[in-house]
Amino acid sequence: MTRSHGPDAPETLEAWGSLAWWTGAAGDAAGARDLAAVWSADTARACGPEDPEVLGARGEHAHWTGEAGDPATARDLLSILVEQHARLLQERATPADVLEPLRGPALYWRIKHAYWTGMAGDPAAARDLYAELLPDMARVHGPRHGNTVDAYIEAARWVGEAGDPAAARDLYAKLIEALTRWRDPVAHDLAEHHAWWATRARSD
Repeated sequence: MTRSHGPDAPETLEAWGSLAWWTGAAGDAAGARDLAAVWSADTARACGPEDPEVLGARGEHAHWTGEAGDPATARDLLSILVEQHARLLQERATPADVLEPLRGPALYWRIKHAYWTGMAGDPAAARDLYAELLPDMARVHGPRHGNTVDAYIEAARWVGEAGDPAAARDLYAKLIEALTRWRDPVAHDLAEHHAWWATRARSD
């Protein structure tokens, strides 16, 4: 790809991103992290530092950094990325063709930021980040969207991890009720989580 199209061609950059993702999916998180770093730097050089493709590459680099065993760095990288998205979305001068591709990814990387914040050892901060995020997820994607449901599941987890197992139990119960009503098969997967937090709540 590099030889035939050049290092900065969209096809080459897309191939770098795919290589990074599949390297991680194959179980080599450190390799994916390093490839994503190269992908991010090349994309920034070719497209500019705040192009949506660059922000996506930086997010992937942050994610694989966490998966490679450094959740604190992943959290910090994602914090910067979330701030970049927020600023670009607030700038009314940003052209619509640039603004629209940022809306969904902005929420996605906020989810990742909240997750890696919790994994870095701050469950209370993760809980609060999810609480801020959930209304936006429901408004943009709708309450039944897979990403919204996943965010609610993680939010309940971090409520429990932050020291309130009874609240986590109740949140899982509400999720199971709603998902069962919507005939979403994910409801069956949450029974174990609900039971675990119910046990924790009784022991407290």
